[in-house]
Amino acid sequence: MGLNEDENAEAVANTGKGVAADPGLWGQPGHMSMVEAKTFASFRDEVQKRGGEFRETVYSFGEEEGETYALGRWLRARKFVLADVIKMVEEATECRKAAKEKNFYPNPVEVLGVEPAIFFAQYPQVYSGVAKNGCPVFISKPGLLNVDAVECITTLEGIIQFHWYVMMHDFAKRLREEKAKNPEGFTR
Repeated sequence: MGLNEDENAEAVANTGKGVAADPGLWGQPGHMSMVEAKTFASFRDEVQKRGGEFRETVYSFGEEEGETYALGRWLRARKFVLADVIKMVEEATECRKAAKEKNFYPNPVEVLGVEPAIFFAQYPQVYSGVAKNGCPVFISKPGLLNVDAVECITTLEGIIQFHWYVMMHDFAKRLREEKAKNPEGFTR
């Protein structure tokens, strides 16, 4: 059963333009509903007002990601519920505080206790090129995790610190490099 004109208008107002045709567009710039766009503007104002650590958390991968994508990433994670988004950023800011004090663990060997290649042999993770939007494609195979081997080579704390390194140094560096190589085609 199809939607009548009023129901269709309400659906577009709640889901954004083009989302029904391609759900991958949900919350993307140019495909936000009026409600989502207003929430986006409110969140942008909140980020600008608070600045400092709050803003650094939102732009954790650097300015290269761009405002629409950095803010959109947080908004989509909480389905554009502003209070939930703000709470999540506040919690993330607190969560990253200790790691930030250690510069997000710039030496992966030091935190893991082994070369990353040994860790990856036990927990397969790899970058495989770049997506159309310029974002590095990261593949992780947690189903192949060798728990016994990982417990022998590192600690839970080491794994957590290593993932801070991967996100804040490795992934962010790859984003910056891709933007430098392809400034026009980089949309992420």
